[in-house]
Amino acid sequence: MSAYTDWMKRGRQIWHEHLQRGQLPEGPTGSMGNIERWLLGLLSVVVLVSCVCATIVFTQVKSLKVEIATLQREIIALKLRVARLDQIATANEAREKPSSEPPKPPPETRPDQASLILSREEIQLIRDYIKPAPVAGSVTESIKVGDPVSGETIPFPSPITEKVRKLLGARFTIRNGVIVITRNGSHYADAVIGSN
Repeated sequence: MSAYTDWMKRGRQIWHEHLQRGQLPEGPTGSMGNIERWLLGLLSVVVLVSCVCATIVFTQVKSLKVEIATLQREIIALKLRVARLDQIATANEAREKPSSEPPKPPPETRPDQASLILSREEIQLIRDYIKPAPVAGSVTESIKVGDPVSGETIPFPSPITEKVRKLLGARFTIRNGVIVITRNGSHYADAVIGSN
């Protein structure tokens, strides 16, 4: 602390000597010298105040940047919490929804659904594209409309679905020499086309 006080005293002494050296002899120009000294002193005060203000502004800007970075981190954390809460709420709604509504049977378990009705021309078009191999020996079991269809099914080729729009998404399989058609998502025979 004493070094700082000594430094201040030394600075004051240098400044005082400088002002005394700059004094003009008394005379008609004495008031001009006083004005110059006052202007020099005023300029020194302005520079000092500007430096202090710049330091304060710099410190404030630095602290504001730190606060902004902290707030951004908190906002990200809040967004993550909100997203997690949304997921939990959606999961809870999904769990509560089935219990509040009466269970509906899935569409594929309804064999009483109306069968797929095809015209004579549509049946002929399907027969022209899909030719089942003839059955050797006796037919063990014939399949009817509404019977469950298990095993692999094949989607209809685009030349058929372009002409018969009701077969879009439908699939077929061949059982005992007959073409078995299932609608989109169904596991039951919606139409059965026998051999000629």
